[in-house]
Amino acid sequence: MQAFKILVSGRVQGVGFRPFVYNLARSLELSGYVRNDAQGVEIVVEGEKAQEFVERFGDELPPLAKIERVEVTKISPQGLRRFEIKKSQNGLKRTFISPDMSICKECLADIFDSNNRRYRYPFINCTHCGPRYTIITDLPYDRKNTTMAPFVMCMECQKEYEDPTSRFFHAQPISCPNCGPRLYLDSLKNYEAIQEAARLLQEGKILAIKGVGGYHLVCKAKSLAVEELRRRKRRGKKPFAVMFKDIEAIKEACEVSEAEERLITSNENPIVILKKKEPFELEAPDIDRLGVFLPYSPIYVLLFDLIDFALVVTSANISDEPIVKDEEKIRTLGIADEVLCYDRKIERSCDDSVAVCVEDKPLLYRLGRGFAPRSFKLTSSLPPVLAVGAQQKSTIALGFEDTLILSPHIGDIANIESFEYFTKVVEDFCRMYEIAPRVVVHDLHPLYETTKYAKSLGIQTIGVQHHLAHVYAVKAEMELIDHRLKEERFLALAWDGTGFGTDGAIWGGEFFVEDKRVAHFDYFDIVGGERAIKDIRLSAWGLAKKYGIQMGDRLFDLGYEKKINTFTTSSVGRLFDAVAYFAGLASFQEYEGYTGLLIEKAYRGGEDRYDFDIKNGKISIDFGSLIQDDKTLIPTRFLNTLADIVVTLAKEYGLPLLFSGGVFQNKTLLKLSLHRLQKEGISYFVPSLFPINDGAISLGQLWWFKSHF
Repeated sequence: MQAFKILVSGRVQGVGFRPFVYNLARSLELSGYVRNDAQGVEIVVEGEKAQEFVERFGDELPPLAKIERVEVTKISPQGLRRFEIKKSQNGLKRTFISPDMSICKECLADIFDSNNRRYRYPFINCTHCGPRYTIITDLPYDRKNTTMAPFVMCMECQKEYEDPTSRFFHAQPISCPNCGPRLYLDSLKNYEAIQEAARLLQEGKILAIKGVGGYHLVCKAKSLAVEELRRRKRRGKKPFAVMFKDIEAIKEACEVSEAEERLITSNENPIVILKKKEPFELEAPDIDRLGVFLPYSPIYVLLFDLIDFALVVTSANISDEPIVKDEEKIRTLGIADEVLCYDRKIERSCDDSVAVCVEDKPLLYRLGRGFAPRSFKLTSSLPPVLAVGAQQKSTIALGFEDTLILSPHIGDIANIESFEYFTKVVEDFCRMYEIAPRVVVHDLHPLYETTKYAKSLGIQTIGVQHHLAHVYAVKAEMELIDHRLKEERFLALAWDGTGFGTDGAIWGGEFFVEDKRVAHFDYFDIVGGERAIKDIRLSAWGLAKKYGIQMGDRLFDLGYEKKINTFTTSSVGRLFDAVAYFAGLASFQEYEGYTGLLIEKAYRGGEDRYDFDIKNGKISIDFGSLIQDDKTLIPTRFLNTLADIVVTLAKEYGLPLLFSGGVFQNKTLLKLSLHRLQKEGISYFVPSLFPINDGAISLGQLWWFKSHF
């Protein structure tokens, strides 16, 4: 007889891992036990087929489980008579919090089965799906530590909850119409409330619908309601995401590759940016892309069973504020005509994730529902350290012992509400994991609210340059996944809109070899300070002045000559703004990334480009020719030029190439660069686990700290 003790860490609590172990052990006629502990899950098995259990259990995991580390120890048999699931052990809180997941196929079948007791029940879930991160109040993940605690299970739910052979075994949010939360719209409850919501949407009303991680504002797509929603939300031209009933409906509206279909229909179910086939001009003005996703919660699944049109589904907030999660707040906003609500509390808000597919892999724009929090076990130990990220697309990262955790998207720290939300996330993560940071890592920009917050904590602070943090975020992913850069040197690009440089300039077009900045786009001056981010004429005029071309604005010329409210930059993001202006595409930045999307839409293919020069680490494009070129040719030649610059530097250094920075959210530019690198046989790495933009800055800060201390 053989016996083994197995310690498993990772995403193994609240995902059906223990009943999976129980059923596998019973099928092999083994005795022993499985239980949650402070580090993850502890398993003891003994019997003739114990070795077979060890070999099989890691290959037959439940859908949401993710193993980070396994320790198998051969032990002496204890003479245990049966296999059982034991109660959780108390102790330090080191297990991972699971993300919220979309409704699974089994629950989807149950919800439409008229013989099932959860028929049309809007809160069905099991161990394979449903809310987790947004309902947990403390660790460990037990029902008493969730916002389901006030809902006492009925006898039938209790029986399923205690049955290891049921997919509802220890599904902490388990409930049914007899004992669970109630959905309501005015005096209507549950399915009747959904029926009324469908009727109101058909009439062109704007609804606030309580989602898994916060309220959505919802209206009928391709209707006047979309214009009204823009007016009420003060949204301007920034695109809205559109939810479709099924993948076939998405394929009618957009071009969908096999990789994009896999991402759209995945358990994570993010918003995926696709190329339009239909206009959707109200939802995504001026551009040829559309963010799409499928119903991921029972409420939306039931709603789409009653309607035959797509829905605009967008976070319920006023621009730049956090998503609203409380009923009182959503009603006081006054945006929605009616509110579809339920009486289970959302403990913490969480936005929808946003991604595209490049080279058949996801490229994350926003880390939220389905993907976050991201948690990893490390091969070395860290002191308690907090990384607070940047000012935009803020996230936080927490490191302690052998654990690393990256929070979901927090947002832009642009006002009091968003800053308060940021501080709450920090306090929330530190409380749940019982961590008191001894070090806080932050951006070098002295005016970032995150930097000010770090310095206010009264503990050791370490500043990391913004673009180095970009690079180290990608390095973290490579080391965590396949360890390829553990000992290698690398060349890294960090292209974005804004980052405070060590020389006081605003960087944004940088090349690094390890920590050394080896090349950058030639500096130019922009008058107007932060106003230039929106008024893209200022970037264009500054670039023109550098090449001796007068744009005819007297006040600008005066500010330029006197250096009044002027900054010096190497930012590729600002180059995109200038080029969009020279190409006649825009004179105002409607939202972040707008000019890049316009240039992408105007790209026509081919090999034409502008001349460029690289001397002493300075990259200069022939903008004199660009400015005076045929406007219709500028976008194509500009993107081709940038891709050729990438390849030229990669060939010069002959090192693995890492891509980072928000500029590479431009799918056309990234694909052009990758195809050229492939032709040259140059290896490269594009992140797929973490956002390529500022959403991974906190991770990069923490990884830089890990690598240097």
